Amino acid sequence: MLKKIKDRLTDLETAVSVLVNSPTYQYGEGGGFNGLAGRKRIFEEVLKKYQFSCIIETGTHNGETAGYLSVRSQLPVYSSEINKNMYSLARMRLKNISGIYLYHSDSREFIKELSNNPEIVLSEVFFYLDAHWGNDCPLVEEIEQIASRWEKFVIMVDDFQVPGDDGYGYDRYSAFQKMNISLIRSTIKKHKLVAFFPTIPSAEESVQPKPRGFVILTRDHEYADSLETISLLRRHQVK
Repeated sequence: MLKKIKDRLTDLETAVSVLVNSPTYQYGEGGGFNGLAGRKRIFEEVLKKYQFSCIIETGTHNGETAGYLSVRSQLPVYSSEINKNMYSLARMRLKNISGIYLYHSDSREFIKELSNNPEIVLSEVFFYLDAHWGNDCPLVEEIEQIASRWEKFVIMVDDFQVPGDDGYGYDRYSAFQKMNISLIRSTIKKHKLVAFFPTIPSAEESVQPKPRGFVILTRDHEYADSLETISLLRRHQVK
């Protein structure tokens, strides 16, 4: 109960802050991807390597990253938010940007719905997974759905532990479970995925302290070759 109250207060504080300081989304260098300049550089390099038809985001929150993804990529962005208040806030902030499609939905149902669209499921898609919040961590199910339905995709997972760099922050969804490779190892092996982490040291990221970590996942072999050429990423051997 106390955890739920704390989460609601956090949402309220976020909403009030956004309404006061940025009621309408404005593109800028500080917004999106938690304000991390290094991660944005990586995203832009990834965009150059693939022919994505759209971007799918889970966890819209206040719409900052959805706005950034839309403006920077000039691709359609589909985004889901389970929290009704945050969904309404994002709708208000992003109403002037065409090509962003917001859903008030659980991320698993959202991905399932989009996977039934032949035009989307048969194309190359960039996924940004950020729907984990509190004790609910749909990440394994999200990756399972994506890898089972899409053939060509690149997934970026926010708030993920970066092996070898403790300066990056990450989430826990229980006292015993971290957002790390151990959580998704079986799914990676089942679907023959490969993981990439940033080579940028956490101390050099633009937001301090504890910039949020992330992992990038894609199919192994030929589809991963393009990521191998990005010096800002390193391939991680999943054992």
